[in-house]
Amino acid sequence: MSLTSLPMQVRALASTNLVDPDKRTVEVVFATETPVRRRRYEGWDRVVDFEEILTISKSAIDFTRLNAGAPVLDSHMRYSTAAQVGVVDKAWIDGHEARALVRFAGAGVDEAADRLFALIAEGIVRNTSVGYTLQKIRIIEPEKRGDLQKVIAQRWTPSEISFVTVPADPRSGVRAEDGKQLFDVELEDSSAAAAVARMRMRQAQQQLA
Repeated sequence: MSLTSLPMQVRALASTNLVDPDKRTVEVVFATETPVRRRRYEGWDRVVDFEEILTISKSAIDFTRLNAGAPVLDSHMRYSTAAQVGVVDKAWIDGHEARALVRFAGAGVDEAADRLFALIAEGIVRNTSVGYTLQKIRIIEPEKRGDLQKVIAQRWTPSEISFVTVPADPRSGVRAEDGKQLFDVELEDSSAAAAVARMRMRQAQQQLA
């Protein structure tokens, strides 16, 4: 085992939201075990695809932050309270899905919250995304040409849930927006260190773009 560090990650998901207009709550699926294709740079000019899989289990997910009242944000904007439109009331596992009940501010309290809740209730905004940190990952190298390397999150912590415009795409992914803040991640084997280094290089290049 070895340790390194990575920024907070984000992942979008197209979900069917269950809305209670009286309680101002929305039940969402914010993560599944569906592989999401990511991209990283090897060097400064070679792009390599890989698949990331978030393990959905009680031993894999630390719900502490969500169940302590984590923020519900507009598009992962974490730098102002104006972007917080609600709060996570509770989070749990349902089969191979991670779910949460989120509650919006009362009607008339916040214009941004009113607007977003109305769009969700009308079925206009349907996509959720989760911000999370990785504590332990396992790397599975491809067995044959054409296969993709798999990065399996064996322990991870969701810290916020966002409503976003762009849904998850199996051919692409959205990654961390704050490369300055790093979190420890445990690597199951030495081969994972090289993969993580390439992930960090990719994020550094994005910041310079």
